[in-house]
Formats: sequence, structure tokens, C-alpha cells
Amino acid sequence: SVFSARTIAPVGGETEFASMRCAWERLPEARRARLADAYAWHDYAHSRGKIAPHLASDREKSAMPPVRWRIRWRNPANGRDSLYVASHTYAIDGMPKDEALALITELIDFATAPGHTYLHSWLPGDVIMWDNRCVLHRGRPWPNDQPRHMVRTTISATDADGLGDV
Repeated sequence: SVFSARTIAPVGGETEFASMRCAWERLPEARRARLADAYAWHDYAHSRGKIAPHLASDREKSAMPPVRWRIRWRNPANGRDSLYVASHTYAIDGMPKDEALALITELIDFATAPGHTYLHSWLPGDVIMWDNRCVLHRGRPWPNDQPRHMVRTTISATDADGLGDV
């Protein structure tokens, strides 16, 4: 993903980044073993619903339905594992909902613990690029009456690298 800043509010609106590769590596061995073959459900509408109940439109919901992914995601290009959970994660196969949500929160808190993130304070014209498959990002609030215009571009790998779509 590529994010570029066009108009920035004078305060707030930073973006925080966390390496989910490092988070996976920092997990205790017993926790990694427990999660290695687990699957979680991800839904864009779930994360938007945390901000406002109907923030995701029906069109967005139909274009981006819930998907199931391994919690341990292995990069096919380099074989490195990463933890794959974020604000859009809402369930884990085989776990009661409350237990799964508690674990998801615990994992996100662990990945974003103090000292394990980079906080970027935007200036107009800044551009940041990251691998969305293994870097968690989240925006920080800014005053509602302040303008902010950011442009996000998502780049998809092709089969040119011999890996298939990744």
C-alpha cells in the first residue's frame, strides 16, 4: 500500500505502523504453536462499524465480504511468518465469539505495545509505502472540523514473480 498526504490537519491524524512479522516472532513459542494453524475471519464492515454502525455502505459490504485467513501468514517470497490480525478481525474458527474477540484484542495490543510501533506525523507531500500483508497500520484521530485529504493506492503482485497473486 502507498499513502500520500495531500491536505493535513494541523494536529492529530498521525498513522501508526507495527511489524506483524516482529509481533509473530515475539510471541511465546506456546502461543505461536497454538495459533500456527488457526483461521480468523476478517470483515471491512466490522472495522468500520467500530467507528460508526453504518459507516460501511451496502455496496462496500457486497464488494468486500468477510474472508477467512490463517492467523499465521507465511510470505511465499521469503518464507517469513507474520501475525495476521487487525481491527477487521472478528472471529476465530472453533472459538466462542467472546473468547475470540478477547484474544484478537490481546494480539493487537501485543503487536502495538509501546516501543513496537512507528508513529508518522504527516506533512503535506509525504508518501509512505508498506507491505499490507505484514504491517499493521492505523490512523489516529484529528479534529472533525479540520480538513484531511490522503490518497491510498494498493498495489497487487502479479504472476511475474512466479508466485501467483499474493
